[in-house]
Order: sequence, then structure tokens, then C-alpha cells
Amino acid sequence: MKDIVENRKHLGLKDKIRIGLLVLKENGPVWCACLGGYYAASTVAGKFFGAMDSIRRRTGIPGMNSKALNKAIWEAWDWGAGGDEWTPSPEWKASVMKCVLERYIPSGVKVLEIGPGGGRWTGALITRSQKFTAVDISASCIEVCRKKFAAETKASFMVGSGSDLKDIPDASVDALWSFDVFVHINLTELQAYAAEFKRVLAPGAIGVIHHGSVGGALGGWRSNVTHESFLETLKQAGLQVDASFTEWQDEGTTHQAGLYKDVITVFRKA
Repeated sequence: MKDIVENRKHLGLKDKIRIGLLVLKENGPVWCACLGGYYAASTVAGKFFGAMDSIRRRTGIPGMNSKALNKAIWEAWDWGAGGDEWTPSPEWKASVMKCVLERYIPSGVKVLEIGPGGGRWTGALITRSQKFTAVDISASCIEVCRKKFAAETKASFMVGSGSDLKDIPDASVDALWSFDVFVHINLTELQAYAAEFKRVLAPGAIGVIHHGSVGGALGGWRSNVTHESFLETLKQAGLQVDASFTEWQDEGTTHQAGLYKDVITVFRKA
């Protein structure tokens, strides 16, 4: 139904009237009254979102993406679904595993995951690792993961400040992974993280990060980071970008990195 509202601008007035009469005929007045209310509410909501986005860009306020807000939100989140509430389909998740995680994260190395949440990707990363470490701003996430992966002796989980990786030694990480995390981290914090990536990654180590691309313009609780600013931040930190993509092909099916023009960027420390 959301798609109908988003794409109504592509219909002319005559076509809207014609389609509206057909909807009324097939669904009845009560359902159509609800649809009309939804239409009206979505228009108002869209105007308010536009105003919020404009104010954030003009004033530099964090919106919903400050360190304090991210900590508060994810501390309070119900992690019963293990993070799979953001998985479009089992096929999509399997393809991420095969075409992204297994392609770029080497086997038998020291792996760092930033923001494991409910452990959506953590099991696969532990399997591929020699030693695995996860850092999350949310203590509740770390508690969930410690219980979920209690039998994994090569895995450790720690609460991070959200602006540094101070408990991770220099040049101690061979592969870094983060998914559905940096979409919520604003540019200032990203710059601090990029400097830490340079410090904790071993020479030749690889990083794979899922992030936003349009500075939150499409919603989705996204931060002010754009594709260009993400790549520039890595470059300024002295990191080399190997690949950056919004979609990939898997046996004839095209999969998207995210619902809001998200991007997966692969980089390394030279």
C-alpha cells in the first residue's frame, strides 16, 4: 500500500479518478474511506518529514542519529527477532551470506563486527574466524549475543562507546564487518570510526560496511551520511576503497543492499 502512495505522482488526474472509481466498485465505501484517510495522512506526514529533513540539513542537528539516541533506542529494542525484522526474505539473507560475507570476509582470520545487534550475521562470522570480537553501543545487544553464542570460545563481546574502539589493539583485525549500523551513524562519528579503522586493521586487512547514500532524504531512520561523504571519509583516513555497490546479481536475481538506496562498501588498509 505504501507503494501506491509513493507512486501516485506518476498518475494524471483523469487516471486517478478512473482508478478511484474502480477501487470503490471492487472494495466498497468503508474500505475506500480508510484508503482516503491514509492518503491524506501520508501527504501531511510527507510534508512534516520534508520540514524535518530541511531543518536538520540547515542547522546540523543530529536528528535521530546522535550517539546518545542510538544507545537509548537500541538498549530499549526488543531483539527477539535477532535482527531479522530487517531481512526482506530468506533468499536475500542467503545471498548476502554467499555474495557479500563469504566473498569478502576471509576464513581463518581475526574478525571484528561492529554492531552485532541480535546476532543476525554473527554466527556466520564466528564460523569463518580464527578469533572473533564484536563491539556494540548497546549493553542489551551484547547481553543477547553473549547468551546466544555462549558456546563459542573463540568469540568475545564488548560494549563500545560508540565513538571509538579503544579496547581493540592496534593492527589486530584482519577483517571488519558491519551491517545495518552505519546507516544510523552521523558523519562526525563516522570520521572518528574511520580513524579507528586505520588503527585497528592490520596491513592488507579488509572492511565491509553497509551504509546510507542519500543523507536520510528517503527516511528509514538514516543518518546524514551520503555515498560521497562515506567514500571521502575513508579516503581521508588513508583507507582504500575496493568496491561500492547498491545491488548485486545472484543466479539471475538482482538483490538490493537496502530499502533506502543503501550501499555496501568494501575497503582495505593498504
